Parts: sequence; C-alpha cells; structure tokens
Amino acid sequence: MRRLVVILLIASPLLPAADKTTETVLEVLREIGGLQEQIKGLQKSLEGMAEQSQTNADQLRSAADQFAKSMTAFSDNVQKGLQQQQNQQAKVLDAVAAAGSQLQALSDQSNTTRQAVNDLSAVVNRLTTQMNDLTAVVKSIQAAKPDTPAAAEQTPISATDLFAGAEGDRLGGKLDLSLEEYRDYVSKFGDSPQAPDAQYYIGSIHYSKQEWEDAVKAFDTLLQTYPDSMRTPEGLYYKADSLANLGRWQDANGVLKNLRKRFADNALAKQGLTVTPPK
Repeated sequence: MRRLVVILLIASPLLPAADKTTETVLEVLREIGGLQEQIKGLQKSLEGMAEQSQTNADQLRSAADQFAKSMTAFSDNVQKGLQQQQNQQAKVLDAVAAAGSQLQALSDQSNTTRQAVNDLSAVVNRLTTQMNDLTAVVKSIQAAKPDTPAAAEQTPISATDLFAGAEGDRLGGKLDLSLEEYRDYVSKFGDSPQAPDAQYYIGSIHYSKQEWEDAVKAFDTLLQTYPDSMRTPEGLYYKADSLANLGRWQDANGVLKNLRKRFADNALAKQGLTVTPPK
C-alpha cells in the first residue's frame, strides 16, 4: 500500500492533468485503509465474541453441572426422608400391633377371670341354697311332733332338689316340665341366690320354643326383679332378639343400647348385633 502511494507521488509531477484523479485515488485508498481498520476491529470483536461465547458456554456447563449435583443431592435427601418415614411408620405399626396383642391378652385374661368369678358365684349360690335347705329341714324337724309320723311325709321339697330337678328335666329335653319346676322355684325361693338363674331359664325355654311374647315377659321379670344379677346381660340380649322377632325394632335397639352401655365388656355386647327390619 505504501509503495503504491510513493509511486503515485513520484508520478504526480509527470501527470499534472490527473490531480483530480489522484485525489480520488487517494480518497479511495484512505477508505480502503479505513475498511481494513474496520475489518481488524471486526475481527477483534469476533474474537472477543468467540471468547465470550466460550466463557458463557463454560458458565452454562458449570451451572448445569451444579444443577445436576443439586438435583442429585435433593433426590438423595428425598429418598432418605421417605425411607425414614417408612421406618417410622413401621415402628408405629409394630407398636400398635404390640399394644393390640397386649389388649387382647388383657381382654382374654379379663374374660377368664370373669368366667372364674361366675363359676365361683354359682358354687357359692348352690352352697347357700343347700344351707338354707338344711336350715329349713332342721326347723321342720324341730317343729314336728314325735308322735306324728305323717310330719316327715309332709316335708316340702328343698330348693336344692327343686332346682336340680328342673335342671335335669331341661337338659333331658322335658322343657314343659322344667318350665313348671323353674316357676315353682321362683315362687317358693325367690330370694335365694339361684332364683335369677331359674327366672332366666324360664325366658330361655320360651325363647327356644319361639314363644316370643312369653320370652319378653320372662326376661322383663328377670331384669326388674334381679337387675344386677349375673344373668342380666343375657336377659337383655335375648329380650332384644325376642322383640326383633316380634317386629318391634325400635324397642329391640333400645334394649341393645342399654346392654352396650351397662355391660360394654361383656361378650354379648361385643357381638355387634344390630336389629334392622327386613327389606
């Protein structure tokens, strides 16, 4: 470029008529030089942009790597949290199962104890009845005159014998005869310890014969006369079922509600019997 300018300058005295052309050429050269500078600046700009792009790319790659690491750490934390929650739930379920087993064991033990108490009460009742019978016999003997042999024949049947006879006839299938014997027992020995049992069996016999009205009346007598006896839960339960068989649904549910309220731990109350009219 400089050689071209020198040649043109040397040649300029020889070409006085071409001054205008020379200026034009110089102007063009200056523009070319300016373009070259612009090209160099553009190249530098392109190089800077390339470097910036590389820097941006590196930053993006670094950000992506950091994001991937963060996501991995987050996923690990979530998995650990879920595992800890599952472990905690498993421990809670195990504790609940253990508590349920303990409650069941306590319930079984309570039922066993209750049954033992019932059996003991029955034995005591029988012994008390026998003692009352013995006392009655002694009084009868003391009151009888030695010269009246018919007095021994007029000795009334004892409570023990009457109850035992009623039990034997009931278990032997002689329901009508045992029913009369139980009624006779309640009439004569209504204050004895076994009177609630006799009254209960009156209702039970009517229930087994599907004599629902008579069963309800018998169980009502049991519940009113001996409200706190060992037979009360059974009386409530079978009274409710007898009422249901008569179609008295509301009354039956009321009796069941009373059973659950008063004897929540009783096996009959836990059966979940719900009386509903047929569809």
